Amino acid sequence: MLGIIMNPGLQAARHLLASALLLGLVSAALAKPPNIILILTDDQGWNNTEVPMIPSRADTRSDYYLTPNFKRLADSGMTFSQAYAPHPVCSPSRHSIQFGMTPAKLKKTSNRAVNYPEPFPVRSIPQVLKSIDPAYRAAHFGKWHMHRHPAELGYDASDGRTGNHTARQLTTDQTKHFPHDDPKRSVSLTDNAVQFIRHQAHAGAPFYLQVSHYAIHLSAEAKPATLAKHKARTPGKVHSAYWYAAMIDDLDYAVGRILDVLDELKLADNTYVFLTSDNGGTARQYPHFNKPLRAGKGTYYEGGLRVPFIAAGPGIKAGTYSAVPVVGYDFLATFADLAGSPEKLPDGIEGGTIKPVLLGNGEGVVRRPRAGLHFYRPLDSVLIRDGHKFRRTHRTGEIELYDLSRDLSETANLATAAPRLAKRMQGALEEWIKEIDATTPSPLDRRVRRRP
Repeated sequence: MLGIIMNPGLQAARHLLASALLLGLVSAALAKPPNIILILTDDQGWNNTEVPMIPSRADTRSDYYLTPNFKRLADSGMTFSQAYAPHPVCSPSRHSIQFGMTPAKLKKTSNRAVNYPEPFPVRSIPQVLKSIDPAYRAAHFGKWHMHRHPAELGYDASDGRTGNHTARQLTTDQTKHFPHDDPKRSVSLTDNAVQFIRHQAHAGAPFYLQVSHYAIHLSAEAKPATLAKHKARTPGKVHSAYWYAAMIDDLDYAVGRILDVLDELKLADNTYVFLTSDNGGTARQYPHFNKPLRAGKGTYYEGGLRVPFIAAGPGIKAGTYSAVPVVGYDFLATFADLAGSPEKLPDGIEGGTIKPVLLGNGEGVVRRPRAGLHFYRPLDSVLIRDGHKFRRTHRTGEIELYDLSRDLSETANLATAAPRLAKRMQGALEEWIKEIDATTPSPLDRRVRRRP
């Protein structure tokens, strides 16, 4: 029997072809559009987890709350030390996240609809992702708190136009909702989210999923066993409310269920998970809740705007930190960039993509149309840029300037000591306000009191 002798050149060519085919398969797998999950908590303070937001400062984590799944996500991804909500109250932040613009540009600076235009002339996150790849499917479960229905913004599945009241209403089958069975509806909305993930995994479709929790917005709800667990623990010096710790524990468990199903279905390697809050923690009844930050929800001080922000996914180095400032209206640009087509962004968006930072070990630049982070409402306005924060109260003309790199608690107003810097920042802020034609002070201003 004669053996077949292969030409060495042909043999090498076949090896090259096989390698190229393998590389092509790997590239094709990597080129598959990623899944993107945004977990949005409600009223969660910057230091309301066991993850230190600044690794060198113990006071930037809770001394009492237990959040092992928040930590699990942080250990596998990146924690942002200087992350901001777009606004210090719920509805404006949620609009801003969906459309990649500041609440001021959207004319949505209040939970009320007094300055709310119809219809929005811009595209939402699902609509942008579907313009990049029509195969994307999108779902929203939990607190919506927006005027238009999720379906109008491109969501294929949702539980409708929900709000704070939904957590207390009857269920869809008209049976009573018992908090001890489903506190803050974290069980049912996570059930819906897990079912959606399983369905998309079976269909092989890329997906965008937003899970918007009702927790930890007051009033407090938690499972009886969780309440008993934390009531028996020794309270911390800063955080000591066992019922609040229990509510955060139930929220953390719900986050863990999302991470578990991604691992089970082997989706984690092609899924980005982001976790943040719609605004800072409440400080009216509990002024110490946000220490070392000043004030809380409803104010433009750090306690009202600075929030937890953790991201994990392909290419993000595990256990890393970033000091690059990011904000909720960066999500749309970021998700479009991760999906592969940053050039398909809608006109007029104000956020920038944080992808270079995510894939750059926490270093890099977020390029936005205007430098810095901008905030405006009829009461006051803020610019955060190059480590400094400038705030102006419109009615009185009072100005404040803080060096956040040295004064996280905003105790030393530098407006008098650094007048040139204050003037430059005020000029830049006023240029932006004029450019976007922000609403001028209105009767709404009288309903919003300045809180220290």
